[in-house]
Amino acid sequence: MSKAVTTPQGKGPDSPGALLSLRPRQAVSLAAIVVAGGFLLTETAAGGSSLGKAAIVVVLAIGLWTTGWLPEWLTALVFFSLCMMGKVAPAADVFAGFSSSATWLVLAGAVIGLAIQHTGLGNRLASRLTPFIGRSFPKAVVAVSLFGLALTFAMPSAMGRVMLVLPILTALADQLGYPFGSKGRRGVILAGVFGTYLPAFAVLPANIPNTVFIGTVEAALGTPPSYGQYFLLHFPVLGLCKALILLPLLMRLYRDTPRLPEGDAPRPATKASPREIHLGIVLAIAVGLWATDGWHGIPAAWVGMLVAVWCLFPGSGLMGEKPFSALKFEPIVYVAGIVSMGVIADRSGLGRQVAAWALSFLPLAPNAPGQTFGILSGLSTLVGLVVTLPGVPPVMTSLLPPLAGATHWPPLAVAMTQVLGFSTVILPYQAPPLVVAIQSGGLEARDVVRLCLITAAITVVALWPLDFLWWRLLGWIG
Repeated sequence: MSKAVTTPQGKGPDSPGALLSLRPRQAVSLAAIVVAGGFLLTETAAGGSSLGKAAIVVVLAIGLWTTGWLPEWLTALVFFSLCMMGKVAPAADVFAGFSSSATWLVLAGAVIGLAIQHTGLGNRLASRLTPFIGRSFPKAVVAVSLFGLALTFAMPSAMGRVMLVLPILTALADQLGYPFGSKGRRGVILAGVFGTYLPAFAVLPANIPNTVFIGTVEAALGTPPSYGQYFLLHFPVLGLCKALILLPLLMRLYRDTPRLPEGDAPRPATKASPREIHLGIVLAIAVGLWATDGWHGIPAAWVGMLVAVWCLFPGSGLMGEKPFSALKFEPIVYVAGIVSMGVIADRSGLGRQVAAWALSFLPLAPNAPGQTFGILSGLSTLVGLVVTLPGVPPVMTSLLPPLAGATHWPPLAVAMTQVLGFSTVILPYQAPPLVVAIQSGGLEARDVVRLCLITAAITVVALWPLDFLWWRLLGWIG
């Protein structure tokens, strides 16, 4: 059985040293900001508006998550504490993240990832890919990106896909000769994660924002767009083209030389162990259930939890001793905090207030479709910075009547511009699957931030205009 690949302690973005690395002046400034936020909330707790209090905690949380001054999980705990101390929202809303399926899917994915490492299944799957890749970093990027993209059509949950591929990607990086901390290793993992996440916004129901979008549009308009309609409108540009721009970008930024000896030959394949076969069968059943959720109706999170319980069950042989002590709970707290922040921003009206404020300044003109297309897409992107990506559809769909009236566009066409907004990821905190990749994949937050910013800039500058032309060609806008 292959050994599990472990991440060196103290080198992750959420390691204990992250807080100690602050300079005294930075630490004092940070403490002052947190105390000031708490004081403002205390002063306004009795008579302050929920909107004002929500703005304080949301801005503070976004600022801390963006700068990385605190470990992400600690920022989430600060957020929970300030919300309860300042009576920002009911406890059910403040801790809504812990009842979210996304959070439980993170826990399930963490268990599955440990099982894949413990049984050696990740190394076996990686060894099947290694001979086709050889020592070529470009081939590695293309292979894992295509693998991630293919999973998009088999598994409807982005969180599940990310948690499934992470142990396989780390094992593959080891076998290709990219040790922990190397550029090549980061490039391989980023290719798989971004390859399975970014293009999935153009496929139903491959991401949570897509699913939320369909539900809100159906409630507002009576009929949701069909799978084929959504796919044809969005996948050629927002899916395929975005996947293609990732390839040269990653090859350029993370090209590396393998650290393996030149004469090292691939080891001959050995017979799969009973534990590997056992886990392989369990995962095959799970993928089948994930792919057919529209038929049986069991959400992806609870399929994942059933698999996790099976792996944790005594006598299964799929986990080591004391498996719960080996789990990393930081991603779970972080994701719960992000989801709760989005819920509070939505239910307090903060997201709608930001959208309405921006709308009052935006020059929507029926006779300038290109300008209107860009403004509507940009507005959804702005809202996504406040309420995170799953919160965009509830906020923007509520504005459909005034937006359709101002643009003279069909309501469904106005609604479809939301996809450009919530598929443009500017910072990782907006997207829980990317957060999990940072926490569980041994990635540095700055690498993910940089890739998000670069892909977002390319999307706005190049893909949005191309998408506008595609919409006109299909007759969605005049």
